Amino acid sequence: MLADLYEISASESAVRSTSFAKPQQKALDNHHANQDYDVNDRIQTSTITGVYVISVAARLADMHPQTLRKYDKEGLVSPQRSQGSRRLYSDSDVERLRVIRRLADELGLNLNGVSLVLDLVRSLTDVVLLLETNSEVADKRAAKVASDEIRQILGYVGADWPYA
Repeated sequence: MLADLYEISASESAVRSTSFAKPQQKALDNHHANQDYDVNDRIQTSTITGVYVISVAARLADMHPQTLRKYDKEGLVSPQRSQGSRRLYSDSDVERLRVIRRLADELGLNLNGVSLVLDLVRSLTDVVLLLETNSEVADKRAAKVASDEIRQILGYVGADWPYA
């Protein structure tokens, strides 16, 4: 039944198990080795699509599974649950975990700071959507400038995805 929840491409079917086969692990290690993040770089999205158990999500986010449990307990990420109460992480959850890691590791924020930034990102994302979709905005050019400024701020923390 849990296998029905996975939507992983055939090339990534080995990711389903909790241990990676050597070729997949080597490819994942090379992927992470080639990603040198500057503070101003955006988090790159994964090409793997689907729903992941905690061990796979932890590897994709380059974290320990216990860290994911802590973030769930703290409310920083809220994965869906299977009928057996197993955590199931989506692509957007994994991307959110990468942003959390970046905010904590590279920018030095504690979990309260990370939570505050994520709330700010959600609010700014809502403002951008409002500016871009509201046809009643009097000055479209000013709305575009404001939208671009907010997107630049969101890009600074690597939060250019719609997770809200």
